[in-house]
Amino acid sequence: MVFLHISDIHFLREYTKAESGYNSIFNNMTSPILQLEKVLEKVDKDTLDFIIITGDLVESGTSEDYKSLKEKLNNIFGNIPYIVTLGNHDNKKEFYKGWFNEELGDKPYNTTVNIGNLKIISFDNSDHHNSNGIITFERYKWLKEELEKEPNKDTILMTHHHLLKEQFNLPSVSFDKEFEEIINKSSIVGVFSGHTHHPYKGIFAGKPYFTAGSLSFIGYDEADGGVRFEEETKCNFCKYENGEISVEIINVSGKSKFLTYVKF
Repeated sequence: MVFLHISDIHFLREYTKAESGYNSIFNNMTSPILQLEKVLEKVDKDTLDFIIITGDLVESGTSEDYKSLKEKLNNIFGNIPYIVTLGNHDNKKEFYKGWFNEELGDKPYNTTVNIGNLKIISFDNSDHHNSNGIITFERYKWLKEELEKEPNKDTILMTHHHLLKEQFNLPSVSFDKEFEEIINKSSIVGVFSGHTHHPYKGIFAGKPYFTAGSLSFIGYDEADGGVRFEEETKCNFCKYENGEISVEIINVSGKSKFLTYVKF
């Protein structure tokens, strides 16, 4: 099976006008929808079995932004199934209204999808008010129960916040030892995350672990404590074969382009 792993779209129908500061990133960057269209030009779309999107679908937007994004993704992907998870820039209440036309408040968006002989678990470890994410007991319990269903079926776990402290200078989401243990003992063949905007390959709880780049922007720390933001969009082209996952990083935007500098 072949699939794409994309992340951190940060879509809005219309971004706040700004010449400096964080919001100026969005005025200077190429539309993430155009970047996504470039992705589909770089791969054979007909070979894709599904697509996973690991959070930050929109940039703290409204239900209309989610509705618009879903329409655009449907047009771009066509009949290719895609699964999303939510990030810290996603407002759950607005997501449910725009994505499903339902009033479900701010409850976590957790779901399981079966495609062929593969189970895909979308696990919500995000909180719109906590940039480092959160894994509550209730969320942990849900994941444990999902992993116990068809325990021998190969499974992909997708989530937003990264799980390895050493992979990036942003804090990883906190979790108890039990969380790591259920991952280790499960039939998970790959763990996929986003959030950092920096591609990464490693091992978490004995499982192959992959973080995708972003379809919007990337940040680099400067010596003076500021952050240099650039347009350097990447995603992952993935293959699942004989119980194993292989990942190739796709450079979507080509050469990096300076967007802005921000001193937080």
